[in-house]
Amino acid sequence: MSEQANCIDETLSPAEWYKTAWYEAVPRDEAKGMDLSIRIHRACSWLRRAQTTAHDSGTDALDDQLVLLWIAFNSLYGRWDPDENHPARDVESVRSFLTIALELDAEDGFGKMLLRERPLAERLFDNVYLDHYFWRGLTEGEGDDETWKNMPKKGRRYLDDGRAELALDRLLLYRVYQLRCQLIHGGATHGGRLNRNSVADCGRFLHLVLDQTLRLMIKRPQAFRERMGMICYPPLPSP
Repeated sequence: MSEQANCIDETLSPAEWYKTAWYEAVPRDEAKGMDLSIRIHRACSWLRRAQTTAHDSGTDALDDQLVLLWIAFNSLYGRWDPDENHPARDVESVRSFLTIALELDAEDGFGKMLLRERPLAERLFDNVYLDHYFWRGLTEGEGDDETWKNMPKKGRRYLDDGRAELALDRLLLYRVYQLRCQLIHGGATHGGRLNRNSVADCGRFLHLVLDQTLRLMIKRPQAFRERMGMICYPPLPSP
């Protein structure tokens, strides 16, 4: 194992803690069959595997940790599109989910997390290899001022102004998701030396977001139930 940090932040709670806290907030009889309960159960199963992988294999399994963390996050934000009759697109689902979470985040937990983890957020904004505009080859002057050359400055402005929704959108969808897609679609070597810092930073940030999200869902279950769409692939009895 190298000296590189794991994606998993060991100061955060183990997966079983969230499940226990969930059933303390929502009695098991009431939670049974509830879409939100299924989301949390699934997310915790993948988070537990990510934590176990980090413990057992350490930084030799950074890629695995990041992918497992994204699956856990996907368990929470994924929703079924009844009009198209298939899962809604990731970008659309993440943005919708972030809007809901931030509206319900009365104590500004996400904003405080971004403030506390600003050095990590700045590293992600500064890393051009995580910027999908960089890979698309965009240059300045495209009209929307959203180019890889000015994103570090814009990212800091979002952080300075406390614009948590924009900061999270750009960090999760323009950085972490970019790397997630690169790994999932075979655009990187497993354990490749060139992107170790990128994978570790993206995974660490995703773990922090996942922790904050789970805590908020446990705290405000009814509000999330009223706003979330249909779950994808609900468990069904055998035919």
